[in-house]
Amino acid sequence: MLSHKIERKRVPCVYDVSYRKGSPPCIVLRLHKEFVEESKNIVPIKAFLKKIQDDHNIGEFLPLSSECFGFEGVIKKKGEDSEGFFIYEIEIPISKKELPDLCERCEGTGWDKDLNKKCLSCYGKKHKVDYDCRLLAAISASLHVLSLIAETFNKQTSAKNYQLFTFQTSCGKEMGQFSINGYYGIDFCAWLNSFGAPQHQFNDVLAELENVYSYLYGGEKGLDFQAYIGNKARLIISVPGNACGIFPEDNYNWRVGEGRKFSSHNMDSPVQQILILVALAILSDMVREYMKG
Repeated sequence: MLSHKIERKRVPCVYDVSYRKGSPPCIVLRLHKEFVEESKNIVPIKAFLKKIQDDHNIGEFLPLSSECFGFEGVIKKKGEDSEGFFIYEIEIPISKKELPDLCERCEGTGWDKDLNKKCLSCYGKKHKVDYDCRLLAAISASLHVLSLIAETFNKQTSAKNYQLFTFQTSCGKEMGQFSINGYYGIDFCAWLNSFGAPQHQFNDVLAELENVYSYLYGGEKGLDFQAYIGNKARLIISVPGNACGIFPEDNYNWRVGEGRKFSSHNMDSPVQQILILVALAILSDMVREYMKG
């Protein structure tokens, strides 16, 4: 399996993830052409796909051979680069939408008279607010299937660069069923360890996570973002939720020159999962720049 391989050795890249600022913000996915060719006709069993569709009210699954991959075609092919990778974009959709009807709680004033503060139902916007997570769930589910396919890929690509990290996601229906776990590769861990002093804060990552959260929720501010390094390349990333985030495993056994496993805690929604992936994408961009230097 790809994930276990990168813990002990450098493996030619199968896929990598980067991030592009903008409106909408965008996760950029690069899949090596040899992986796509080998895997493009792999389609999970219909009953498995049908359950995901029914759980999240999303459209059919399109295979890697399609120009738009995944459920609802949320992973869009944009071309290929000179290094042997196909380029795909995942646009992050707006979740919170303002409806034309006036908010019933504050009667369209934007102010909660009982609490003597801004209305918590419409956030002071005066209109009803709806949260539509269907496309976010489609992204989560599509990445879930992609990560399953990637873990079955046993060949070695001809890529000149190495796999920086891997991820495996889940896309359930209940609380706690949107995990994102994986492995950091040797080069990723070496970069983390290069900072030396513990508790190094990634302020650029925090700022962009807040921007993405604000985009998702129509200007709302998210609390409890963290992105920092502890001792021995221990990367901690947390996002709004109940102690929600990713944390390294094998805290005391990690040694310089190795990769490292990470796992998640209390991942209750596709929003939290996508925010974590955005953070990892930004950090991966930093690792690549570091390696160039």
